[in-house]
Amino acid sequence: MICYKIISDDRTPILIKHSEICYPPAIHQHLIDQVDTSYPGIVIQYENGSYLLEDGVHRIAKLQQSGIYESLFYVVTVEEYKNGVVHMIHNGKRLVCGEWSNNRLTLTHH
Repeated sequence: MICYKIISDDRTPILIKHSEICYPPAIHQHLIDQVDTSYPGIVIQYENGSYLLEDGVHRIAKLQQSGIYESLFYVVTVEEYKNGVVHMIHNGKRLVCGEWSNNRLTLTHH
């Protein structure tokens, strides 16, 4: 199964400290070992400036295991996410991620 997320426009990723992002722990070491850290993660930025990780938890874990605590991320707003700027490629099919959220995106602390 091949699954990854992309940004549907040409925005530039920015460098963000991992400590500024809300994300769950990565619990599968085999996925951490396999991840390619050369691709930026994706975060959703809220109006208060907080970041919620949309894609990249295993990349963050792999980077931190190497002593790296900041990396590149594509930043999208909640509205951009809901409008479909983030796409998922799943087994060759392209899906728009914002379609499933049904306006229920909320920032939670992990």
